[in-house]
Amino acid sequence: MVTKIEGGIAWVDPGDGVERPAIIGIEESALQPGDLVMVHAGVIIAKVDLSTLKESVEMWKQMARELAASTGEDPEAAARMIEEEMWRVVKIAEEARGGRRQAVRELA
Repeated sequence: MVTKIEGGIAWVDPGDGVERPAIIGIEESALQPGDLVMVHAGVIIAKVDLSTLKESVEMWKQMARELAASTGEDPEAAARMIEEEMWRVVKIAEEARGGRRQAVRELA
C-alpha cells in the first residue's frame, strides 16, 4: 500500500509495517496514498483496481478449467479452487484498502 509519494518515489508498506521506497513505473498522477500496488524488483508496475480484480474471477476460472482439462484433472475442482483463492485475495485487498495494512501479509 502506498503511504506517501515524494518526487518519483513512492513509499510502500507491503503489510509488515515497514515502509520501503519503490520507483514509480506507472503514471505518477494515477497514484495517491492508500492505493494498493504491485511492486516488482523495487518498481511499481501496476495499481490494483478492486473492481477489475473482481471482474477477472470468471476469466481465471475458465483458464483453470481449460488447463485442468488439458492435463486430465477435474476442471470444476480447479475452477472452484481458483474462485476461492481469488475471493480470498479480493477480501484481503479490500481490508488493506480499508486501513488494515497488515492484511497484505496474508497474501504471502
